[in-house]
Amino acid sequence: MKLAFESWGEEGNPLAVLVHGVTASSRTWWRLGPWFAKNGWRAVAVDLRGHGKSPRATHGLGLEDLAGDLHETVSGLLGPGQSIDVLLGHSLGALATLELCRKHGDLVERLVLEEPPGSESIDFDEVSRGVEADVARAREAPEAHKREQLEENPSWSEGDSSANVESLRDCDAEPVAMMVRNGLRYDLTALVKSVEIPTLLVLGSEAHGSALPEPERTAVANALRPGTAEAFDAGHGVHRDDFEGYARLLGNWLKSTKA
Repeated sequence: MKLAFESWGEEGNPLAVLVHGVTASSRTWWRLGPWFAKNGWRAVAVDLRGHGKSPRATHGLGLEDLAGDLHETVSGLLGPGQSIDVLLGHSLGALATLELCRKHGDLVERLVLEEPPGSESIDFDEVSRGVEADVARAREAPEAHKREQLEENPSWSEGDSSANVESLRDCDAEPVAMMVRNGLRYDLTALVKSVEIPTLLVLGSEAHGSALPEPERTAVANALRPGTAEAFDAGHGVHRDDFEGYARLLGNWLKSTKA
């Protein structure tokens, strides 16, 4: 299934593909997409199935479906012999990018994993209930929900809150919640170990709600081959909580791993 996407920058520039987390959309990259374009890239931010402007979700979805959608979509952006220079995924998007790299590693030169959720510590039932509750709240009272998010996340900008609420309103809550509850069974350490391209693992802090706590946190970091792990004093959405630090780390890492 081909996905909807937003893009920034000129065709022919090195390609960065950005993949959002659960209930989000390409809107979450409203600052990072232009940052890539400003630095000489073409950035493409997809909407996963059931999110944003992409085709609607159906029941029975799993990681393989999300990775298959990504593969079909990005393959259409590449010419003969071309590859994705950097593939970046947040949360659920990080899992989808890992599954894509596991099956089609030759398509990707470098990988960024922002807060992939731990397979040993996540309460999938709780997350699925949160999906349904957050979507319902965003649809019923969008302005109130924006204010609530800013109160709960003082480091977010107005743009982050607006992007998140609009994304929630577009999310197919029931099938996406069911996917989280029944279709996300994976071994994160094994997935990371299956990838053999330069990888940057970006983590928040456990104190602020990182989705990858110890001891799995260390196990995943040790599974990187080759790779670098960096932790921020931030929550699960590092790109929202500390955009400047996130962009600085990303820029330095991309320069250091350039072929």
